[in-house]
Amino acid sequence: MKKKITLNLISIILLVALTLILKVALAQNILLTLGEKQNYLSKRVSSYDRSGGNRDFLTIQPGQTVVLAEIKGPAAIHHIWVTISAEAFYGRKIIFRIYWDGEDSPSVEAPIGDFFGVGHGLNRNLVSLPIVRSSEGRALNCYWYMPFRWSARITVTNEGSRPVGSFYYYINYRQLEDIKPDVPYFHAQYRQEFPCDPNRNYTILEAVGQGQYVGCNLSVLQRSMGWWGEGDDMIYVDGEEFPSLHGTGSEDYFSDAWGMREGHHLYYGCSIQEEDFQVGAKATVYRFHLTDPIPFFKSIRVTIEHGHANDRADYYSSVAYWYQTEPHKPFSPLPPVEKRLPFALERKDNFHLPVWVKTDKSQAQVVAFEDQIRGTRISAPALTQVRTSYYDQTGQRYQAIASEGASPNWRAELSVKTDLHDIYNLEIYYLKGPDQGNWKLLREKPIAEKPAEGGEKLLDKAEEKTEEETTEDQLEQTEPEQPKEPEYLTLARVNAFNPEVEIDSIIVKGVELIEGDNHFLLEITGKEARSGGYELAIVGVNPIPSRENFAGEWNLIGPFEAPDMNFLTVAFPPEKEINLRRSYPGKGGQSVSWRQVKALPNGYVPLNQLLQPNEQAIAYGLTYLFSPEEREVVLLLGSDDGVRLWVNDILVHTNPTYRGAYPDQDRVKVRLQTGWNKILIKVLQGAGGWGYYLRIPDPKSEYRWSAQPQSK
Repeated sequence: MKKKITLNLISIILLVALTLILKVALAQNILLTLGEKQNYLSKRVSSYDRSGGNRDFLTIQPGQTVVLAEIKGPAAIHHIWVTISAEAFYGRKIIFRIYWDGEDSPSVEAPIGDFFGVGHGLNRNLVSLPIVRSSEGRALNCYWYMPFRWSARITVTNEGSRPVGSFYYYINYRQLEDIKPDVPYFHAQYRQEFPCDPNRNYTILEAVGQGQYVGCNLSVLQRSMGWWGEGDDMIYVDGEEFPSLHGTGSEDYFSDAWGMREGHHLYYGCSIQEEDFQVGAKATVYRFHLTDPIPFFKSIRVTIEHGHANDRADYYSSVAYWYQTEPHKPFSPLPPVEKRLPFALERKDNFHLPVWVKTDKSQAQVVAFEDQIRGTRISAPALTQVRTSYYDQTGQRYQAIASEGASPNWRAELSVKTDLHDIYNLEIYYLKGPDQGNWKLLREKPIAEKPAEGGEKLLDKAEEKTEEETTEDQLEQTEPEQPKEPEYLTLARVNAFNPEVEIDSIIVKGVELIEGDNHFLLEITGKEARSGGYELAIVGVNPIPSRENFAGEWNLIGPFEAPDMNFLTVAFPPEKEINLRRSYPGKGGQSVSWRQVKALPNGYVPLNQLLQPNEQAIAYGLTYLFSPEEREVVLLLGSDDGVRLWVNDILVHTNPTYRGAYPDQDRVKVRLQTGWNKILIKVLQGAGGWGYYLRIPDPKSEYRWSAQPQSK
């Protein structure tokens, strides 16, 4: 055994050493060319702010296509860098295209994340020669060499549902004197089959013309258990019936062995591999033919089996990279976003990926699981934890807490924890599937505070009896009073049958939740005839405040100068006096004065739209809050970026932070006086967006906001 371990260690050391030698040799070859005369001019197109400011990015609206670059040739692109701030899974929602020499059909067309080597709409680091991703996959670099004769047009399209907040990019290229007439052009194409066709191999590339295939990446989402590989690669060149290149297995083509595991190499690697190999497990692998491109003179077809002899129906997607002379065979239309992301579960409002853990408090007859993030708890006689195919923007798969062997009237206790007394919309995520039953959500009716008529008199008479007056016969005849079964309200009913397993949700509106634990019951009521069982599975519970009561009316003034976060504590005129008729020197020497504005319907005050200039600046918002009595309350605010808050001229909160604004980021306990309370907020903009939210929980509809407190 010791000898075997020693040999394995020696093998690993030799492999690492060989890799280092290859990298050094390659680096030396690249460095050698630096001492040669260069015959081109270096050029760049980027997203820098043409006005001289610091907004060095594009904002792209849903459905909008923007042109990143239009470059005249002859030239060659040799580096593209991109970083993006956008909604979840933007890697599959933003489409990257390149058109050469005025063509109508793009030669490069792929979701931007897949083009840069990582699938499933996720961000991951990747290190290879032509593609490098860093900063947890958020810095996207491409070093493919892309020559062209007359022109290059590069575009991106936002096919998501929300604006791309920040799209930064560099496109570095070299202006050439000329390129040879027969130089092939760079191409890249995205494909997918969800699921793969059992009657044929998965096609990575099918091209007509003359050129060379230089590699691909392949993403897999498993639809059955076990190892997804064992599929042979088969590459057909120039119309041949039998492939001239026939491989021995998926991991073999991608240059690994005995399965795949995450790792990065110059020519091959694996950026994602979930090694439980259960339904829903994901992988992305890549292979670049940089030292061994595969030439073709008429056509090429690159394929791979999905499982041995195509015996698996997994979801495959890929990007092929190749060079060829134009014209190229036009690409098939891309599938829509929802078809490209069938198991990507976007977080709504404040929903999070639950972390379910079996609790130590579980008793012999009861099993309990608790969400370690939110504190939601589910307990029942028989529960188990299952992993779903759905995943969040980090790639983590959602889990569900499921019944085992449930039957009609089976019950589970559900405890929902909140830290604020408020009215909520209760969003419950659950599994639908072929073995799921029908169930309902119950809550115990509140006990009437007033005793029944005559109850107090009867109680007095009962207390007058003494122990001596109670005979043995009476003791024998008197049975102990049985506790009454609580009465329940039915809040929702669910039919959870579905031919396929999927996550769905219901929203129960207007539920009053107290601070702490709130108790409910989940009860099986039956099933559809088609269902194979009565099971129930809960993914998570999301309480969303329904009466958010945002401050919607504001007096606003600004911008004032704020070169950095230190200026958050500098006292500008609104901190010294509130005079809505006065004007003051603002940013850049301009005169600024108070004006009334309204928040957007979602409660957001978009300072970057309301004030100019809107970089490295400070603004103040003034409003008033009516309280029916003196009391301690919680104010909830969100800001982009740093923020200070005063209540009745008392500084109650300071947070010097750089962040995007979301509701309820900061919680501030304050004491309100009876009647109108003056609320002053100060928000600093560092870079990017600028704005804020402010609200108060209001379960009894007691509070009012107004920009003019005298209007009661």
